[in-house]
Amino acid sequence: MSAALAGLIESLADNKAAMGRRYGEWAVSAPTLESGVAAAAMAQDELGHARSTYPLLKQLGQARDDDDDHMDPRGCIPLLADPLPDWETFVAVNLVVDGMLTAFVEAAQDSSFTQLQQRARKILQEERSHAAHAHAWTRRLARDPGGADRFGAALRTCWDQIASWPGTDEDYATMTADGTLAGSPDELRRRVTGSVSATLSDTPLTAIELE
Repeated sequence: MSAALAGLIESLADNKAAMGRRYGEWAVSAPTLESGVAAAAMAQDELGHARSTYPLLKQLGQARDDDDDHMDPRGCIPLLADPLPDWETFVAVNLVVDGMLTAFVEAAQDSSFTQLQQRARKILQEERSHAAHAHAWTRRLARDPGGADRFGAALRTCWDQIASWPGTDEDYATMTADGTLAGSPDELRRRVTGSVSATLSDTPLTAIELE
């Protein structure tokens, strides 16, 4: 169990570190001053989440050699390895990728692994504002005649890359049995797709498929 859990925690931290960098790059390029401030704040949050999550690997006997000031997000999804190409992709990452990582963190908020539980609850407090930003901008972009198609494509790209991230039900079997995590990968996926569908309701993208 420790090796499987360590793999998920390491990937969670890597993706959050990469996402923090990508968010930060938009702090001065976002389409509005308010969204630029939000991008900077979310970048700070995500880097903080990564920095607080990596030490859990030591608890599981899987410590890495990264130091706090030079986090190496080598296990991030491909999309986060390079700067995000446009604001539509930024918002899609905010909604779908951040949403999936948060769903995993929610599954750990009552974990029998105490250190994970403590970090999960703190992370979830800060993720509320990320979700609010994602939902507001999603509805705005989905209604934009000039960018809705591009945004829809970005949503599908994000989903294609993050959907397999939590692993399989078999990977989770031991961790759910001993109370380390709640739910299953399929349940996390349904939670994310349900949130996306609800956010896109009454917009031109309401019929988008992320399955």
